[in-house]
Amino acid sequence: MEHWKVHILNLNMLCEVSAMLEKLINNFTLLTSFLFFGNMARSRFLKDRVGSNLNFIISGVVLGLFGLLLMHFTFPINSLVVADFRQLAIIVSVFLGGAVSGFWTTLIIAIYRLIFLHGLSSASILGALNAALTFLLAVWLLPKRKFILGKWVLVLVLSLSTTLATFYLTLHEKVAAILIPFSFVFILAGMFSFYMLRYLKRSDDLLHMMKEAAHRDFLTGLHNLRAFEAFFDSKVEASYIEPAVFSLLVVDIDHFKQVNDTYGHAAGDAVLSQLADVLRDTFHPGDYIARKGGEEFVIIVDDCGIDKVRQVAERLRRNVENRIFALPEGDSIRVTISIGAAVYPVIDSEQLFEKADQALYAAKEAGRNQVCLMSA
Repeated sequence: MEHWKVHILNLNMLCEVSAMLEKLINNFTLLTSFLFFGNMARSRFLKDRVGSNLNFIISGVVLGLFGLLLMHFTFPINSLVVADFRQLAIIVSVFLGGAVSGFWTTLIIAIYRLIFLHGLSSASILGALNAALTFLLAVWLLPKRKFILGKWVLVLVLSLSTTLATFYLTLHEKVAAILIPFSFVFILAGMFSFYMLRYLKRSDDLLHMMKEAAHRDFLTGLHNLRAFEAFFDSKVEASYIEPAVFSLLVVDIDHFKQVNDTYGHAAGDAVLSQLADVLRDTFHPGDYIARKGGEEFVIIVDDCGIDKVRQVAERLRRNVENRIFALPEGDSIRVTISIGAAVYPVIDSEQLFEKADQALYAAKEAGRNQVCLMSA
């Protein structure tokens, strides 16, 4: 009879452990799915669209709400104590957004555990304190968005230790039964999260590099014509909502074919590259500079109307005229440029490029090394 009682107790314990593993694996699945789709949503809707502090706050709140979701897909050890991976939501939040993000995640999880999940009790107080301790450990040990495996493992182990200590204080008789399965799945989920975050970061960086390369001119590092046309279209569309004034400059190097014929194409490439440096030095960061093709460049000068554009274009012309261009073989030359200019909305967007090109042609016909402004 005693033998059957022991057998039944062991069977019941095995069923409890199996049920806990099932719930913890559900937590693990939710966590990995959230990291993947959350990264997609963040890249699509938050990245480069809001300020960094607001971005961190939003990330912290979202991860806090996700922590609540993990607490609902949980394994109830008794009427007051539950096992889940809410600590990983805090660790990920601190890693991605530092103390700001982690604070909001911890605050949401702690308040919910303290007040709303099974009510106020010694177990809920310990659960809230455990969340706060995990936050402090992560802030202390984890460098933001730096993938250092040793520190990540240390935070995982310490967080697991505090969680097991919480279990021990509330579950003297059951802690041994949940120690091994919970620890195994928690560490597995934590390590998988680390490698998944690293993979997503590398994928984002690679995608950014590919997008940047697709929109850059290889020789000069300036934007290419495709990127410029997309920016121009978005600039015009934005002006329908909020009226804006900007100028379009079309720049062409005078007698550039002679440079190639006399000194070689490598010298011509050197001139183009150094002219790009002059363009970057002349204009403000908010202005948009691109290589149109060959020896021709285009610039959108923001907040530059008919009263300013000639002065801006003349400054560029003088900067190029005064520049000494070094060639690969040790020689140096000077070059000049001709500039055609047109102003929006004085000239309609559909005619702006055409009018600026006409102005450039007029500048060359008038003797080169000068600026021509096309009026409406």
